[in-house]
Amino acid sequence: MHRNTFVSKRTAVRLFGAACAAAILAAGSAVRPTLEAQAINPIVTENSLAGSPQSEWDVQGAGDPTLQGFATDISVNKGSVVSFKIKTTAPGYTIDIYRLGYYQGFGARHIATVAPTAAEIAAATSQPACLTDAASGLVDCGNWAVAGSWNTTGVTSGIFIAKLTRSDNAAASSHIYFIVRDDTRAADVLFQTSDATWQAYNRYGGNSLYCGQPLDSSAGKYSCPARAGKVSYNRPFDTRVLDPQSFVFNAEYPMVRWLEANGYDVKYSTADDTDRLGANLSIGLTSAVRPKAFFSVGHDEYWSADQRAHVEGARNAGVHLAFFSGNEMFWKTRYEPSIDSSATSYRTLVSYKETFGRGSRVDPNPAQPWTGTWRDPSFPAAGGDNPENSLIGQLWMVNCCSDRMKVPASMAAMRFWRNTAAAASPSTNTGGYRTPTETLGYEWDEVIDNGRLPAGLIRMSLTTLTAAERVTDYGINVAAGTATHSLTLYRHTSGALVFGAGTVQWSWGLDSQHDRTQGIPADQSMQQATVNLLADMGVQPRTLQTGADPARPLIAASMSADLTAPTTTIVAPAAGSSVESGARIAISGTVTENAGGIVSAVEVSVDNGATWRQASLSSGVWSYEWTPGSPGTANIRARGIDDSGNIESPGAGVTLTIIPGTCPCTSLWRTTTVPTVPSAADTNAVELGTKFYSDVAGYITGVRFYKSTANTGTHVGNLWSSTGTRLATVTFGSETASGWQQASFSTAVQITANTTYIISYHTNVG
Repeated sequence: MHRNTFVSKRTAVRLFGAACAAAILAAGSAVRPTLEAQAINPIVTENSLAGSPQSEWDVQGAGDPTLQGFATDISVNKGSVVSFKIKTTAPGYTIDIYRLGYYQGFGARHIATVAPTAAEIAAATSQPACLTDAASGLVDCGNWAVAGSWNTTGVTSGIFIAKLTRSDNAAASSHIYFIVRDDTRAADVLFQTSDATWQAYNRYGGNSLYCGQPLDSSAGKYSCPARAGKVSYNRPFDTRVLDPQSFVFNAEYPMVRWLEANGYDVKYSTADDTDRLGANLSIGLTSAVRPKAFFSVGHDEYWSADQRAHVEGARNAGVHLAFFSGNEMFWKTRYEPSIDSSATSYRTLVSYKETFGRGSRVDPNPAQPWTGTWRDPSFPAAGGDNPENSLIGQLWMVNCCSDRMKVPASMAAMRFWRNTAAAASPSTNTGGYRTPTETLGYEWDEVIDNGRLPAGLIRMSLTTLTAAERVTDYGINVAAGTATHSLTLYRHTSGALVFGAGTVQWSWGLDSQHDRTQGIPADQSMQQATVNLLADMGVQPRTLQTGADPARPLIAASMSADLTAPTTTIVAPAAGSSVESGARIAISGTVTENAGGIVSAVEVSVDNGATWRQASLSSGVWSYEWTPGSPGTANIRARGIDDSGNIESPGAGVTLTIIPGTCPCTSLWRTTTVPTVPSAADTNAVELGTKFYSDVAGYITGVRFYKSTANTGTHVGNLWSSTGTRLATVTFGSETASGWQQASFSTAVQITANTTYIISYHTNVG
């Protein structure tokens, strides 16, 4: 989300301390025989080459401030030339090219050394000041001259580092980051880097999407009073030192190491590649060379509209999606050309974060698409109101702090956990299995039933914690509250599986080498669960390792053969029975698995299948509470989902008659009807309303609302017409500590039959 006044600022540390080769090899664990020797892929071949010690290729934080640079494109296709723009005070410098990977545990391999020409060195020592745009806060160094280049012919797709080193001081170095793609090769996995997030937090030149000038951030809890609305890819990175949790070495690097150590067939691309190339008919996400699985990894917070559309299109075409990420797809972005003379496309990342406008546009050009949070319902015509959980299954809610995930005994038998310690003895492991510390964090998601959840979503873990910073609005304010994290999975109608880790640092459980907190061991159960998940996506390792626990070696998994959905039965209410409008009733039934899997969820519809909600489920019995609305008929249906993602095709269900409630009506809600969740930790002013109509003319005499003991402040009730005209208002007085509160208007308001009105209450402190 953002750095706010509560988040500690920790500078980056080296990935891991100096270690001898023996220690590095021990950390990696022994390699087992190849799983499919006949199908060696480029990753296996690449990682059989000798690696380079971390002491050789790494730098501290953002590196030496007197020698900085960037690539003129964040990614290039293999065989292309990547150019570097460099600024320095050094009399000379060298450029060493490294590729990140596993490489016997060393983490990178030296590929080449580039010696810049005298003309390039001269250019690097006389670069102009970066261009700026005061209106947006954009800092663009695209006016620097090229001061080095390298031809990528013959290399393996990956995340690359160009290490710059001063000729007069071998200890003064910095990094340039770029990705080499392999556009025409059909790899099993396409790993999308979170480079848009790297740039959003990058403050080189003074401005980022969090700090700097000129946009006011006072409406939310940001660490800086103002921010920029645009940032440029034409800048060196300082993200690793200012926000290491939002950079490649926090969560992407350990995922790279683990995937390549185990010989997974993976190729790499960037966030803006997903936007600009995702729909390409020859090399895009639905082309003949599309991957089996698409990965989002780490802190993947910033997504453009086309980027999301292309990933959704891939899912719809049968490509599996694995969101090994948290706070993912939170801010909506767009790309613009650079402001230097080249006007190069996709070099400017734009997010005015219009949720800060609280219903008003922040972008000075309202003709442009909305760039607030994806979930913000403001300005749907401009691209708002498209919550990220409609694709992922969950959305970011917790800004702090890190903890451990829990697998309760009731979920331990799910196929995701097969061959893990979590599944070893669920009957005796009544306390549940816990993953290592900080694997849940540093930011994490929740499953929020906002009416946009994908069909058939199942939960595979359950961790409820008191969070110091939980979202209280559409994403710019937080307060203490209770939050529940879950790993999730659903199967789209195309057959594609969509996995949501809901945590930035899932990969900390796969490999222990990463920035920030040191000494957290990899977790055999998380490694095995990832092997299991990828197998169900048709993705297999070629050099499966022993894993973190030699006593329980990793086991190759196979794709689920379960193609049969569970069967549900509705027990109550009975078909043909009558229920009273406004009276809460319990819908309940049973569910049975038919093919040896585990029933993992039940969904209920009360409108003949138009919309669905998740029911409570325990030991084959499910229930769902419902308050019938307008008199008439209602059709209730149910569908079961198993742990392979199979969704029942619901039957005809049961049809009920909704009869009128007792009138004259004293209230829309009965005194015995109370909210399931009576309050949330929100200190912001808010107004909440309910649309209603009466089929007969009458009078509205007042307003009621339900409160918990945490709901303090001044409360005002309002009655509105459907066009927004306020018809009556009253301030509540003599409230009780909790329960239903009632206040009468000074004059009863006459209403017309079959006309929509809105009754609301306003609180000044949430």
